[in-house]
Amino acid sequence: MKSKEVMPKPFRKNMIPFIIGMLFIPVVWFIIFYLIVNINSILMAFKYIKGVDDNGRLIYAWGLENYKNMFKAFTSVGYSELRVSLINTLKYFFLNFLIIIPLTYFVAYFLYKKVWGYKFFRVLFYLPSIISGVAMVIIFKNMITTYGPIYTLLKNLFNYEMPPLLTNAKYATNTIMVYCVWVGFGVNTVLYQGAMGRIPTEVIEAGKIEGITWWQELFYVVTPMVWPTLSTTLILAITQLFNTSGPILLFDTGGAFETSTIAYWIFKNVDSGVYEYPASVGFFFTLVSIPIVFLFRWLINKIDPDVEY
Repeated sequence: MKSKEVMPKPFRKNMIPFIIGMLFIPVVWFIIFYLIVNINSILMAFKYIKGVDDNGRLIYAWGLENYKNMFKAFTSVGYSELRVSLINTLKYFFLNFLIIIPLTYFVAYFLYKKVWGYKFFRVLFYLPSIISGVAMVIIFKNMITTYGPIYTLLKNLFNYEMPPLLTNAKYATNTIMVYCVWVGFGVNTVLYQGAMGRIPTEVIEAGKIEGITWWQELFYVVTPMVWPTLSTTLILAITQLFNTSGPILLFDTGGAFETSTIAYWIFKNVDSGVYEYPASVGFFFTLVSIPIVFLFRWLINKIDPDVEY
């Protein structure tokens, strides 16, 4: 017969109070700082302005009118700021998920391998996270402005006159995305380097003896051993699917030139005194994102390599 591990009786006796004690604080925190805080927003998501009475006061009604207007905005033929905001939000999300995070991971690996000048590049990549975002945006805007250094360089070398990038709907969002890549290496680089620094040197040396290449070392040795850190950043990134806003406020575009995002669109409407419609949009995308996040987390856990060190 197989021996069955049984928890000692004193531990079994105190297990339930211990579990209750551990769960009590986070549950209370969730109730106070999420449910109670957001209950009014959830109720407003189902309230809409029906009209105005004889005294000029707004008449409210309950229903799904806000959601009907939202879907009309998404499917309308003409220009829709809400649709543009959704498209831009997805652009920023996939930029982070498919470009910035992989690039950050590669950069962290080469810094971990102590390539030539790694100390300088470590500071260079982390510097935008230390400097104020306002200062970084000012530097970036001055670099790309008309008659700025990049404009002058292109003019002198190729006789190409660079168009205004932030005041043209064709270029504005893509220009801000370039800025996001420029400043997006900081925190995750430190996290990945810290995880890689914990890998035993004996494992890396064994790989060298076997004659593996750098990309084999990265994908078959390093990645499985830092997977908990990498998967955590991926899960956190997927939670921002509809919340990724981009630095729209810092660039002070006001959402013009088709630069708005869902988060900025909600902020702008609330700031102008409109609450019900933005609450509906926010509530809708929350409901959509929850199953996506849990599904992604399940997939990540399914491919979790069983590595201990």
